[in-house]
Amino acid sequence: MRKITARELSKILKKHKRWYNTDEDEGEKANLSGADLSDANLSGADLSDANLSKANLSGADLRFADLSRTYLSVAELTCAKLRFADLSDADLSDANLNGANLNGANLSDANMSRANLSRANLSRANLSRANLSRANLSGANLIRVRGLTLEQLSSVATLYDAGLSSERIKQVRKKYPHLLGEIEPDEEKLSKRRIITLRSSYKKLSVSEAHSMPNVSIREKDDWGFEGLSTIKHDYSLKAVSGDVVVVDNATGLMWHQGGSDDSMEWDEAKEWVEDLNSEEGYAGYQDWRLPTVDEAVSLLELSKTNGDLYIDPVFIKKQSWIWTGDKFGSEAAWGVHFYDGDVCWPQIQRHHHHIRYVRPVRSVK
Repeated sequence: MRKITARELSKILKKHKRWYNTDEDEGEKANLSGADLSDANLSGADLSDANLSKANLSGADLRFADLSRTYLSVAELTCAKLRFADLSDADLSDANLNGANLNGANLSDANMSRANLSRANLSRANLSRANLSRANLSGANLIRVRGLTLEQLSSVATLYDAGLSSERIKQVRKKYPHLLGEIEPDEEKLSKRRIITLRSSYKKLSVSEAHSMPNVSIREKDDWGFEGLSTIKHDYSLKAVSGDVVVVDNATGLMWHQGGSDDSMEWDEAKEWVEDLNSEEGYAGYQDWRLPTVDEAVSLLELSKTNGDLYIDPVFIKKQSWIWTGDKFGSEAAWGVHFYDGDVCWPQIQRHHHHIRYVRPVRSVK
């Protein structure tokens, strides 16, 4: 990620303004995808229609900025100052707006699906027709928000500890009580139904063993593994536990991190990432998270692409498209699962091979 200097940014903004004001005849559209703009002063800037996907805008001053129709998918906007910014029709899907100040911002028709808005200040913001599907609103200030409907709130991942009017709290509690409080996994539900127990201990898994894995329908076998899908009929429940969002599969007795790591990494780094997750207070109050086994990871593969272009249920965040498992193939490779095409394969894990995957940790409820 390259740091953009103030001088470079000034030139880019001028070219973009010309491009916009001349109906694309002159100047150049701003493409700041993946740029490091942390703490940048963009107050009042005109970036409408610009590409800022995956940009780092943490701590940036974007007050009164025109970001209408701007592409901000997977952007890092932690603690960004966005008071009275125009974000109408902007794509903020999978963006991290943790602690951002969006007071008075125009977010009408914005796509904020799966965005992290925890502890964000949305007071007086306009959320008319905004897509909040699977958005994390834990601890967010939603007092005096304009245009926000109960139907929009029904699609969010969590409202744990969010600031809501007393009337809105009553409405949510009546229809969607699970969004408000700390709801532990439904142990009673788990105990009453037959649980499909998946292997949870790691092993060196051969290709032939992978080919004979239970609860899997294989489309195509190969020397590297197979393409397939899970035959398990899942019963997923999205929960807010201690302010963190998890997915409980009542069919397998497993609790999954709804997302996982923000970055892809090598296998050894993945194990370290899980160790860090378990340190101090852990995640969702638990400190026994681990990499899944192949059996567990494969159980997430759906029959069809139900989450955009991924073979995984939309209850999960889609960024973690290819994940590591804790199982090895021989001594120099580890198994991974790819949700783009249903691949289950064993990439090399020596550092000079640079095979990287995301982490989606799991723990056993029972």
